[in-house]
Amino acid sequence: MAVQLLEKTDHYLLGIWKMDEDEAELLQVLGLTEPLTQTNRVRRQEFLSVRAMALEMGIKPSEIAYFPSGKPYLVNKKLTISISHTKNYVAVLLSNHELAGVDVEQCTDRVRKIRHKFMHSDEEAWLKQITNPISEKGGHQQITKPINETVGLLLHWCAKESLFKAVVEDGVDFVQELRIKEFLPLDVSGRFKGVFLRTGRSFEIDYRIQPDFVLTCSFSEESK
Repeated sequence: MAVQLLEKTDHYLLGIWKMDEDEAELLQVLGLTEPLTQTNRVRRQEFLSVRAMALEMGIKPSEIAYFPSGKPYLVNKKLTISISHTKNYVAVLLSNHELAGVDVEQCTDRVRKIRHKFMHSDEEAWLKQITNPISEKGGHQQITKPINETVGLLLHWCAKESLFKAVVEDGVDFVQELRIKEFLPLDVSGRFKGVFLRTGRSFEIDYRIQPDFVLTCSFSEESK
């Protein structure tokens, strides 16, 4: 099996699946015999990997459905489900919180080119204050204060994507309506906060930093 991580907290169950199995193996794991509708090989891999991860988390593939907006939900279950994928990985989040979301992003410098799409000037000013290269200790990456700018941007982007998945409102402006607060990551995992300014609702945002990806889980305790 290709489970990279299966972690339970007081707020959610998080699963990360590394996509290193071929399509035939995944079909066998899921017991699927019907042909898939996706024509793109990568999309098929993501589709199957999400369902394989969900199965490991106690969710049958047939229980995953989608609203017209594309947001996933679980049939006949009161749990919230959120799904994300990036190169080589998928992430699945199950939560008792009504408003919860997950996002995983590949570590790449390309995030610098789109920073204007999600960074508010206040966030840029704060990031500038805490920017510095990642240090290495004992052969492993560690985030120390201050942090690498690309990692900081990736965490902001990832956090706002998970917030976007958590809220139910349409037409969310990433720059003007989603704001990251108390952003001071000191390690490869931790927590900061976010606010959806349209409603004033606050969110806790757990983060993970890995060599291949960054991941955030957002949830609002007010929605439990």
